[in-house]
This record gives sequence, structure tokens and C-alpha cells, in this order.
Amino acid sequence: MTFPLPAHTLIPHRGGMCCIDNVLSVQGQQVLASVKLHDRHLLLSEDGTLDRCGFIELAAQAACALKGIEAVAGSGSATALLASVNNFQVSGDARIGETLLISVAITTELAGLSLLEFSVACGPRLLASGQLKVFYQADN
Repeated sequence: MTFPLPAHTLIPHRGGMCCIDNVLSVQGQQVLASVKLHDRHLLLSEDGTLDRCGFIELAAQAACALKGIEAVAGSGSATALLASVNNFQVSGDARIGETLLISVAITTELAGLSLLEFSVACGPRLLASGQLKVFYQADN
């Protein structure tokens, strides 16, 4: 697989609902994705900043893309359901025109439920971090 890959080819989100642009790399159980915030991005507040809950959606879509890579390879599913968010911390805001890097890594897996660590950064600035519990649903 040659990176970067357009995110919409790896996740079920389409059109404006696809909130990440590209998957930059996948190494084992870790994915790095990116998005450049534009003035019509779904997760922007009226003042042009990313809604702080938007960090969670960016991480969840990157988590979905991680399994989307497996689906493209014929060994998995791109369907992921967010079960919970823990230790969510925001340390900065993102604005129109900025490119964000979203890092997500699976740390634990048990019966389809995965615990993931995530971070969202803009250049050297860490903007948000936390943990997600995600249920990866197999296609039938």
C-alpha cells in the first residue's frame, strides 16, 4: 500500500461527514491521519475554531481507518462504533487553515472491543489527547 491514502476510501463516512483527509501511515496497530481545516468543515464552530468535541470525532474516524486498511487487504472491516471516551484533555484550539495530525494506537483488544490512545496535534502543539473504547463490527 502506498501512503498517503484518501481517508474516504477506508471509512464509511462520505461527503462532509468524512472529517479526516488522509491516512499518512499505518504501522502495526497505530495509524497517523491528517486533516486541513477549511471554512466548511463539519466540526467547526461559528468562530472558526474546531469544536472541542470534534477532536474525539477525528480520532474515532482515524480509528475506523485503521481497520479500513485491513478491509482493503481483505482481512477485516471498516465499521467501528465509538463506545466511550476516557481521560479526554484539550490543551489548545485548532482553526481554519491549520493542518492537524491525528495519531491513534490500539493498546488492548478483547472480543471486538478495543482500547485506543489518541492525540491530535498541529505541528509541535499537542491540542488534545485521551482514550477511546471502540467496537469493531465485522461485516456480514
